Amino acid sequence: MSAPELRPTTTLVRRLLQEQLPAALRALAELPPVPAAQGWDNAMFRLGSAHAVRLPVRQAAVPCLVHEQRWTATASAPLGALGIEAPVPVFAGRPGAGYPWPWLLTRWVEGEAVALLPVARRARLATDLARALSALHVPAPPEAPHNPYRGVPLAERLRTVPVPWPATAAALGRGTAERLRGVVEDGVRAAPWSRPPVWLHGDPHPWNLVHRAGRLAGLIDFGDVCAGDPASDLAAAWLVLDAPQRAAFRAVAEGTGRYDADVWRRAAAWAALYVTALTAGPAGAAPDFGPVVAHVVRELGPAGAAR
Repeated sequence: MSAPELRPTTTLVRRLLQEQLPAALRALAELPPVPAAQGWDNAMFRLGSAHAVRLPVRQAAVPCLVHEQRWTATASAPLGALGIEAPVPVFAGRPGAGYPWPWLLTRWVEGEAVALLPVARRARLATDLARALSALHVPAPPEAPHNPYRGVPLAERLRTVPVPWPATAAALGRGTAERLRGVVEDGVRAAPWSRPPVWLHGDPHPWNLVHRAGRLAGLIDFGDVCAGDPASDLAAAWLVLDAPQRAAFRAVAEGTGRYDADVWRRAAAWAALYVTALTAGPAGAAPDFGPVVAHVVRELGPAGAAR
């Protein structure tokens, strides 16, 4: 993960809106954009009560935004029946006002990031999240995007991005790094996904989940939307939940009949890989993932990763 190459400003966002929005959306250009979030890939500005503007902050993030624009509405469609929202694109912007890349105007999902909700208060999220991900995980069309970092066989992922185990050991301690390595190796040994590739959100960590009063209200940031093995999405069971909550999550997910017996070993491995990626991210380039890392390390503890 590279550091941001650009830092979009409210002045830039306003200029883009004023120059490019069509007549039907022109009133939105008069609203003041308000900085809302800064991630590794995008900066987000809230626009009024119902919209947001997302702009890539580095060149490598542009393909993700293009996939988001093309596929969010399709992939997230099953969530509507559950009352769970997604930031469906409203307008696709083009380079302009000195900004070199495409950008998006999307719907705003009201609520608070699950990352800010204490883990002990996430019990009701477990079944909500299991239903949401199970609803998303339907066979994707052949033209659905491929993502080399999500949904691929674990061995392929490790060839694409070898894990920097010495750096992980330096950040988390040798014992923790070895435990995470064991979880990853167990996931590699598990049987691979043998069913048709399914739609994936791609990045369901707790900063990309929105709750209202402890119930799941939305999944945001579909930049990693792709087709593949659902295990990388099911890693959310360790990224978000504790052991009792995870048991409830698994019970609901397994009740759908959509997952094979080995998916949980692979999912735990993906959760371990999230930790190694998060500890390698540039400081100050995204929300605080320190508590997320600590939580996953604890949940992937010696008592058994695939609980």
